[in-house]
Amino acid sequence: MLKIAGVQLTGHVDQAVNLDKATRMVRQAAGQGARIVCLPELFSTMYFCVERRPEYFDWAEPIPGPTTERMGALARETGTVIVCPIFERDGATYYNAAAVIGPDGGVLGKYRKSSIPFMDRARSREPRGDEKFYFTPGDLGFPTFDTPFARIGILICYDRHFPEAARVLGLGGAEIVFVPTNTTRMTRYLWDVELRAHAIANVYYVCGVNKVGVDVGGSSRDHHGDSLIANPRGEVIAQASPTEEGIVTADVDLSVIPELRALWGYYRDRRPDLYGPVAEVPEPRAAV
Repeated sequence: MLKIAGVQLTGHVDQAVNLDKATRMVRQAAGQGARIVCLPELFSTMYFCVERRPEYFDWAEPIPGPTTERMGALARETGTVIVCPIFERDGATYYNAAAVIGPDGGVLGKYRKSSIPFMDRARSREPRGDEKFYFTPGDLGFPTFDTPFARIGILICYDRHFPEAARVLGLGGAEIVFVPTNTTRMTRYLWDVELRAHAIANVYYVCGVNKVGVDVGGSSRDHHGDSLIANPRGEVIAQASPTEEGIVTADVDLSVIPELRALWGYYRDRRPDLYGPVAEVPEPRAAV
């Protein structure tokens, strides 16, 4: 059995506070036996995309860079793999990204958020986000990462609404998919349903890692917490609080994945010859 963990925390305008808190909580998760630990989306900052403020670009950093180096030292100390989602700068281009850091402290690879949302405030009861102002859509596809403990994939927040992305990770051999997010209470009803559906349809474990509460010094966006781990049968086997910081952990049995894939035949019986329309690029139309 392999223990995995998600760190559910409240963000802060002061990056040092976020880094110190994440360090403490990763150590706590490792102390509970976790070998892979995932932090929430943009864990080192508050969720800043509610406003268009050019000074927030100063928070971006390269991968490798200061935050991945600090988390790398923590990974070496604890013997863990850490999924480390940050605001990435690559030259003059900016991404919502996640680095995968191995237990030797090195960066095994990274994923860049593929689908970038624009949430219209006029259609929302709470502050939303204009991520298109800050982030370029990811250009790395949907990679999977061979770690010493499992082959993992990553979807970042909005990516989870696209079943095609979840399936590509399954085709890439993912055994566990981590989904770091900054998800608000308005969309709480989607959370369990989507993550459980991805687990069932693709026959892998899913670990959704959300922030919780209102970022200190940030907007009034209220993150719903409820970080969870679902097994390949779609059963929620661990879930965090909707209101409090904490760590969600579960023991996962990777041996059930090939057994269930053979039993259910979802990969065997695929019909990619019929799926062409899914990959077609639609004609440009007005934004919705």
